[in-house]
Amino acid sequence: MKRVLLTTAPKEALIEPDGVGGNWYDRTDTYMAWTCAVDVEDRLSVTCPPTGLRFIKHNVPDVEILEYPTWQEYLDALHSEPWDMVGISFYTWSTPVAIEMAKAAREAEVPEIWGGNYGVLTPDIDEHFTRLVKGAGEAPIHQYVYGTPLPRVRHPAMMGESGFRGITSPVGYLYSKRGCNIGCTFCSTPVFNPKEEAIFMEDTYAALDAYRDAKVGHVIIYDESFFLTNSLAEQVVDALAERELPWICLTRADLIRGRIPELTDRYMDGAIVGIESYRDKNVADVKKRDDVYNVRQTVRELIDNGRRALGTFMVGFAEDSIEDMQYDIEQLSQEGLFACQLTLLTPFHRTRLYRQMEHLVDEPDLSKHDLYNLVWKHPKMNRSEARDLLAWAQRRVNDPERIAAKLKQEMKDKVRREFARRHATRQTTPAEPAS
Repeated sequence: MKRVLLTTAPKEALIEPDGVGGNWYDRTDTYMAWTCAVDVEDRLSVTCPPTGLRFIKHNVPDVEILEYPTWQEYLDALHSEPWDMVGISFYTWSTPVAIEMAKAAREAEVPEIWGGNYGVLTPDIDEHFTRLVKGAGEAPIHQYVYGTPLPRVRHPAMMGESGFRGITSPVGYLYSKRGCNIGCTFCSTPVFNPKEEAIFMEDTYAALDAYRDAKVGHVIIYDESFFLTNSLAEQVVDALAERELPWICLTRADLIRGRIPELTDRYMDGAIVGIESYRDKNVADVKKRDDVYNVRQTVRELIDNGRRALGTFMVGFAEDSIEDMQYDIEQLSQEGLFACQLTLLTPFHRTRLYRQMEHLVDEPDLSKHDLYNLVWKHPKMNRSEARDLLAWAQRRVNDPERIAAKLKQEMKDKVRREFARRHATRQTTPAEPAS
């Protein structure tokens, strides 16, 4: 059996000291990146474990994993025993530190150094690694460690914590399937993992049981586009509802439009939908499958049904002036979104968008390729203007007072529902016979 150490990038690379608006943020905290331009006490937070490594550990239990170690902890682990292989999970922005980690592994005389996660799409990265793994890693690592194929992928229970203004609650992460081949031009997933692989429902049930026992505030469904495989999604929603687990999913607006009242009855807490732009030409250029009007209708339907409407929105399409973008952001701020991830249009390597824009990409520092820095020659704004615009947009759209009001209302609704449930239980429970 092979001795394998798998690791993420170190903490030093995961804390961005000079984020949007000049504020620090933790890259492992999804919502903190969304709201890092606002004061730290007003930021949303939702921590997320390295889900890829958790899947591998669950399916190949004899590997060792390091989750967000310090650089010294990584070096100590390298020299703690003679490893047959070290695997490094990294993104495009963490490519420079991944190269240094690979160098340290070579100096420690590790014979096999593997690279995984989206960073493996970086050009010319293969010279630093023995092998690059595209897509899910548990099958090739199982084969390497045990010398046998992985019979099936099992889903681990993966916990994080959401928080706002000092109030926290546990959350669970779930995939009904992994991979996506829809083909939005800006997205790396169809290049990295185009094969959609469903998770066995038995494993889904086991993860959901763990989340129910942990009394999570909600389950975050991390599929690239939940409801795209309808029969599977319906089974997952039924399983969530049976366990009375509120849930939030990533999905396309057209896949839930018209269904939100029904899904609300089945414990939907909200949805993250790709708004991306308020200009139909921009939406069409990146091959989104919906138009602006219908996406906004879906957002309105979520809000009207008391659900969390979360969105993603890209700033910096080539034909948009700063004034155009400011106008669109003002509109976005009036939508009433619970929160929105605002990013700069970024052509990541090997995507169709990159092929279209490669001649404009002029940022050699890969650590800047993180969605929050302008890395190409925009005809109507420079890098400093883009950062300032993004910081203003974050503060304008992610209003902490609206978030606080929404959370307060959600707490009232949950108390009301629990009271009604207990009342109904008392009404249907037979009275004890008189003695």
